[in-house]
Amino acid sequence: MRELMIIHHLDLDSLVNEWGAFEITNGGLEMNTETLIQFDQYLNRNKKAAKTPKTKQSSGTRTTPKSSDIDALAERVSRNQSDTNDLLNAYSTPVAKGKNKRLRTPDNFINKHLTLTGGSPVAPFSPTSLSPSTPKSTGKYSARKNTGDIVASLGETQECVWTSTSQQSCSIDSYGEHGSLLSHYNFMMEKIADRVLVLDGIAEEIGERLKEINSIESLSSVGLQYAEPVTVLGRVCCDSNGRLNAKSVLLGGDVQTSQGCKVAMQLSQLASYSLFPGQIVMMEGQNSSGTAFVPTRIFNEVLPLQKAPLPAEADMERLTIVAVSGPYTTSDNLAYEPLADFIKHIQAHPPDVCIMFGPFVDAKLQLIKDLKDTTYSEHFTKIVEVISKAIEHLPTEVVLVPSQRDLQHSFVYPTPPFDLGKLKIDKELLKKIHCVSDPSTLRINGLCVGMTSTDILFHIGAEEISLNPLITERLSRLLDHLLQQGSYYPLNPPSEEVNISYEKYELFSRIPVIPHLVFLPSELKQFVKNINGCVFVNPGRLSKGETGGTFARLVVLPNSAADCGLDIAAQVVRI
Repeated sequence: MRELMIIHHLDLDSLVNEWGAFEITNGGLEMNTETLIQFDQYLNRNKKAAKTPKTKQSSGTRTTPKSSDIDALAERVSRNQSDTNDLLNAYSTPVAKGKNKRLRTPDNFINKHLTLTGGSPVAPFSPTSLSPSTPKSTGKYSARKNTGDIVASLGETQECVWTSTSQQSCSIDSYGEHGSLLSHYNFMMEKIADRVLVLDGIAEEIGERLKEINSIESLSSVGLQYAEPVTVLGRVCCDSNGRLNAKSVLLGGDVQTSQGCKVAMQLSQLASYSLFPGQIVMMEGQNSSGTAFVPTRIFNEVLPLQKAPLPAEADMERLTIVAVSGPYTTSDNLAYEPLADFIKHIQAHPPDVCIMFGPFVDAKLQLIKDLKDTTYSEHFTKIVEVISKAIEHLPTEVVLVPSQRDLQHSFVYPTPPFDLGKLKIDKELLKKIHCVSDPSTLRINGLCVGMTSTDILFHIGAEEISLNPLITERLSRLLDHLLQQGSYYPLNPPSEEVNISYEKYELFSRIPVIPHLVFLPSELKQFVKNINGCVFVNPGRLSKGETGGTFARLVVLPNSAADCGLDIAAQVVRI
């Protein structure tokens, strides 16, 4: 094979494409010396044919993927939903009829707009992308052997039935007035003074809760000199643009009590701590010099949030949830095989609710950024149409959560919901699809469910410093920070990947109560954890590079005798 690459001036991708076309032309062959000789002759014939075009029309015509193919796919999915194998058949191109018309060498019809620098074609998202006749650049996804493996679990999962048993569609709405952003908004228009007021307002709100819980009557300024121990409120800051460390920690006081001044902190008297930039803390300590505050205690023993109330046990029903996060295709092609397999699973085991997190059109996927024959919005439309037709006759409600990595959407946090009304899709198909913002706090059949597609765990974990922390397990500690701060994104300054509009951040990034469930897709290890009566789930990503990833499934049952009033069984499963 290496010799053939040299003789015919082919790179690895082109050689794979040629061999795929040759193998299909001859009805499937085993690779041996004899077939390699035939393959060499086949390449020579194609060279001559390429130099002498048969007709004017054939030399000027190029075959491009048809966008209407995706419509046929969705119709077939909805028509044959009971047969789980029909999904993959719908994505594939029929071979029996007109077989000879499809058997062409890829070099004869490559679209220049869909070509990588190395000369290998990029197949856009269409049924032909999953066709067996389309050679794949790698076989890592199809060759995976860990399908169905359980990565993480919680509760009794041995005899769980993950399928919906309800006769009615579940109710999904915002948890309170500011549970979810409802529409798009203008951003990049705020003033620095307004940003300061928002951050100070959040600090004062947390401070009032901590004062009430810890029975503290008044607070002192962080910058004034005191000989006696005092209690102060402030925000953890760093004295430079670098990473926080024990020597660079500052405490920024609020405007009302400390006039916004900052003072250095000496952490030597603390037996344990866990700090990150932007964290609101109430501390007891001394500032005997007036230049450095020396804390001796951090008030973090009690959560400043109340638990979300549960509906009456008689009113609660069994609830099944599946959560999945993009990207929905592997990095080496746009065949969307992970999405196809996920839809196949949903059709075989339909849940009550399926929560799908972005990115759907991933900004980190080079093949998507290189697409030139279609807009990002059109690409997203095809994906939504396939999903909507796949669940048309299922008892499943789908929740779509955007990501700042979605190329067709607003790059701001909080991220507004998708506007499906602008997509060219039959509105009847969209009745079971609910678009919410990132982040959102929803009420699903009476349960309080929080969710965000922004990877706050990864961002906050990269900035946190700790010494003998009360919660030794790192992931559990990071999750506890979110509840302590009452925010889906308490880090400040934020990661360079996150663009915050603070006017909306104040209203829609807060965690109003301790939810029953919170979904936090992250690059960190997948998990299902119960922290202070709240079950946190990281379903992972549906694809990881060139291979498959994971998704989560849960069954929630009312149980007044249980810790949080619920019996929750959950698994994170490999696709």
